[in-house]
Amino acid sequence: MCNAYKEIRFAGWLVALGLATFHAVALAQVSAGSGAFPVRPLKLVVGASPGGNVDITARITARRLAELAGQPVVVDNRPGAGGAVAFNSVRQAAGDPYTLLMVPTGFTTGVALNPNAGYDPVKDFTPLSTVSYFSYALAVGAQSPLATLRDLLAAAKARPGTIAYGTGGIGSGQHLIAELLSSAGGVQLVHVPYKGGTAPMTSLISGQIPLVVEIESMLAPQARAGKIRVLAITGPNRSPLLPDVPTVSEAGVRDFVVQGWLGVVGPRGIAPEAVKKLNAALRQTVTDVEVVAAIEKGGAVARASSPEEFLSLIDSDTRRWSKVVRDAKIQIR
Repeated sequence: MCNAYKEIRFAGWLVALGLATFHAVALAQVSAGSGAFPVRPLKLVVGASPGGNVDITARITARRLAELAGQPVVVDNRPGAGGAVAFNSVRQAAGDPYTLLMVPTGFTTGVALNPNAGYDPVKDFTPLSTVSYFSYALAVGAQSPLATLRDLLAAAKARPGTIAYGTGGIGSGQHLIAELLSSAGGVQLVHVPYKGGTAPMTSLISGQIPLVVEIESMLAPQARAGKIRVLAITGPNRSPLLPDVPTVSEAGVRDFVVQGWLGVVGPRGIAPEAVKKLNAALRQTVTDVEVVAAIEKGGAVARASSPEEFLSLIDSDTRRWSKVVRDAKIQIR
């Protein structure tokens, strides 16, 4: 009898909790659509530890967004599982316009590398706006006989499976880009994964490996110091950091354009009026002179988008990287 009573009370508590959650989300949606949004602090979740590029960009964005919204924007770092811990925490906040998420390109690669990631980047979220874009680059040692990307591709075709490249790890953006380039260029390069950090660069400079793929802003100082030679940039245009370096498309692989990016999404089910207001605030944020300067200082380009444009980018990148992972048979052990 006592156990039955406890079960009835527990069931009633669950129903009450469910109703409270439903009403909280409903109230958030009503306030978002009533013209009063936002009426309380917003949270910007980041799937990385403090101090990294994603975190720094999130804090730059949050600071200006808070000024425009008239409410605090609290950055909530939730690292783990390649960002999936943060992504899933926001996924579970369906309909809540006060819970936002700063997403990197890894948001789209994570589901390709881990089928059990627990989230769908296209279906489970509401894209709000991109914030920044950045390019990658290929570099060889300063004394390398490979002077151009064409030289690299010719050598790789002449000696398949003999030219190695270093990256920060299996499944990293650098790894996936190198595999995509190998496929587009019709060559077979050998991946040498490191455990992140500066190890690939150190090995390149010391001559232990002949090639690295890295974010261009990480390569630029070493290139200017004459320690390495950058062969090509993966973006659509030449970089102001390395203006004499051609794009991959210019250097021999036509129509090859790959960029990394950061943007802000919310959970699915956000009221359209809240989406409109958040997009407008983010557009103002990303075009702010101080924000643009801070993002450029980090080696990226500030660029906002419409929700529809961002959704298209997320969808196309998810498809692209899923194909690369399948074709290259990439597995994270």
